[in-house]
Amino acid sequence: MRLGFRPPKDPAAFLDYARGLLNRYQFIEVPGSAALELFDAAQEARSMGYALTFHARYMDLYPGSAVPEIRQASLRVLREDLERAARMGAFLVNLHAGNLPWTDYPPPGLSPAHEALREQEEKLRREYLARALEGLAELALLASDLGLRLTLENLPAPQEVPRTPEEMAFFLQVPQLEFCLDLGHARMAGQDPTAFVEVLGTRLVHVHAHANDGRYDLHLPPDPEDLRAFAGKPCTVLVELPPRNASEYLEVYGRLASTGLVPEAMGGEG
Repeated sequence: MRLGFRPPKDPAAFLDYARGLLNRYQFIEVPGSAALELFDAAQEARSMGYALTFHARYMDLYPGSAVPEIRQASLRVLREDLERAARMGAFLVNLHAGNLPWTDYPPPGLSPAHEALREQEEKLRREYLARALEGLAELALLASDLGLRLTLENLPAPQEVPRTPEEMAFFLQVPQLEFCLDLGHARMAGQDPTAFVEVLGTRLVHVHAHANDGRYDLHLPPDPEDLRAFAGKPCTVLVELPPRNASEYLEVYGRLASTGLVPEAMGGEG
């Protein structure tokens, strides 16, 4: 597995992280929300030997929206991000499929009225997934033309899609699309990460590695054992920590190296 990290969005801090983690991490994720500001810093990081991945923008984007104007505007933003990623020299773009405008999620078996709510949500969910699939198929073709790998990420909240292995598998219908398993999101959604691995097979090529308490998206350092299944496999593993300081990434690397999941560092700064 190739190990990467998520740096701060400030160009100077971005490069400080890059220098401090050199020869330990192989790639850096560039956030689409700061791609223009980080272009030069990303090019400098490439000159150091880093590869780049790119996380497409996702706030207020709904590629499966029932409103055509919102859906098309969302897809236009995502197309812009694919083009920016290609110009930047990234090799992979990760994206979200959005969420439903829905808030009622009662557990099963409460009453017929509650079941009616559940049925309505399931109907809206199926319709959203179908529209999102159509939009992502267009994006996947564009990504392929641009020489990019496009991955779809699992999401944690009840209103978000895709959330389960079965919903991720629905998008296997798009031949050019690959997949990102976010371990922290799977935990919050109450899903077993191994189920995603089994369903997605070799099209699972990207992993977001972080931990939480099962309720909140805390982005704590991952347990090395959570990554053992990916050791020796041709996938990219992004360690996703808040931008506090680069030493946390060094600590994660040290734990992974001590358990044999990554090679010992080859020197470098930090």
